[in-house]
Amino acid sequence: MTTVPYLWVYILFATVTVTSLVLFGIVGALKSAGTADERIRRIVLSAGMILFSWMALCMLLGSLGVFRADAGGKVPWIAFAIIIPIVIGIWLIRRSPIVREILHAVPQSSLVGVQGYRGLGAIFLVLYGQRLLPKVLGLPAGFGDVLVGFTALLVATIYTSGWFGRGSLVAAWNVLGIADFTIAVTAGFLSSPGPLQRFAFAEPNTLIGAYPLVMIPIFAIPLSVLLHAGSLTKLMWGEERKAGEQRNALAPAPGH
Repeated sequence: MTTVPYLWVYILFATVTVTSLVLFGIVGALKSAGTADERIRRIVLSAGMILFSWMALCMLLGSLGVFRADAGGKVPWIAFAIIIPIVIGIWLIRRSPIVREILHAVPQSSLVGVQGYRGLGAIFLVLYGQRLLPKVLGLPAGFGDVLVGFTALLVATIYTSGWFGRGSLVAAWNVLGIADFTIAVTAGFLSSPGPLQRFAFAEPNTLIGAYPLVMIPIFAIPLSVLLHAGSLTKLMWGEERKAGEQRNALAPAPGH
C-alpha cells in the first residue's frame, strides 16, 4: 500500500462523492420525468447497491495488492478490472429496460456536466510534482483530466442554452474524454513494471497499481467511460427520432 497519507482521504472523498452525484442525478431526473416515488426508490436502491458493491470490491482487491505492478507478472489483472465493468455497463445500456429508462430521464446536459469531477484528476500533476509518478503518465493524465473536467461544465451549459450544433459539440467532447482515458491508460501500462513497460525504467510507475490510487483506473475510469457511453447513446436516440420524424413527414397520407 502507498505511503502517501493524503491520498487515502482524497481518493475516498472522490469515489464516494462521484458515486453519490450519479445517484442524486438519477433521483432528480426520474422525479422530473414524473416517475412514481416508489419506483424511484426501487431503482435508486438497486443502482446504489450495484455502484457501492462495485466500489467495495475494488477497494478490497486493491488493498490486497491484486493490481500491483510486478515486473515478473504475466497476467495484467488491472486490465480486466478496467474492461469488464465497461463491457457489462454497455451491455446494460443496450439491453436493460431500467437502465434505458434512466438514460431517457437524465438530461444530456447532466450526463456531460457531472463529469466536471474529472478536474479532480489534477492529483496526477501533484504526484508528478512530488516525483511519485513518471512524467509520461503524470502530465497527460493530469492535464487531460483538468481539460475534460473544465470543458464538461462549459459544454453542458452550451447544450442547455440550445445552441445550434450542440449535438456535434457533445459528441466531440465525448471523444475528447474517451481519448483522455485511452492516452492515460496506455501511458500507465507502458510505464509500469511488467511485460508491456517501454518507458520510465529509472522511475517506474508503481503507485498507480497500489491502493488507494488504483481506485482511479479500476473504478473511476470505467464509471466515467460508461457516462460517456450513456451520453453518446442519447445522441443516437435523438438522431433516430429525427430520422423517424422526417420519414413520417415524407410518407404519403393514408388514402392517397
